[in-house]
Amino acid sequence: MDTRLALLQTARKAFAERGYAATSLEDLARTLGLTKAAVYHHFASKRALLEALLEEGSQETQRALSRPGTLHQRLMALALAYRGQVEPLTALMTAQSGRRGGDQEAVYLAQEAMNRGIEQLATVLERVSPGHGRSLAVVFASIVHGVYMTAQHMPGYSVELLLQEGVDLFVRGLPEQNSGHCGHSR
Repeated sequence: MDTRLALLQTARKAFAERGYAATSLEDLARTLGLTKAAVYHHFASKRALLEALLEEGSQETQRALSRPGTLHQRLMALALAYRGQVEPLTALMTAQSGRRGGDQEAVYLAQEAMNRGIEQLATVLERVSPGHGRSLAVVFASIVHGVYMTAQHMPGYSVELLLQEGVDLFVRGLPEQNSGHCGHSR
């Protein structure tokens, strides 16, 4: 067993289910049948574990955006890679609303990670649409996050199908309507 990887996977799940503040390193050790010393061998603190999760997400974003292929293919890879990031980020951001045990430092780290992801994407989109990279990155991130939240909370939606449609619409735009009115006839 790769202990570091197991800790990251278990922490991702625990942060999503219980929230960051309500999850302790001792809980993670117990879940994996490890000693606290084994956990501390890999991560000096819960913050270090969170930072490793967030860094992993940043690296996944960079890999998706720098891979060969069309813009559509790279954005789809990014949207699919987001799956591993959405749970810890959602857990941290909802902590701010008081619905879960919160930790302001963790919320700050999550916000910083989200800003880094937006900037990584903005750099790519700026080359496609100069002067609009950051706003397009925020819109794209909202589409992707919305897809995951919809699929998680509303039965009957497929993440993959919604992402495919969302990426298609983002890259290609809405089809032109002959009447000039979106789906409405006069």
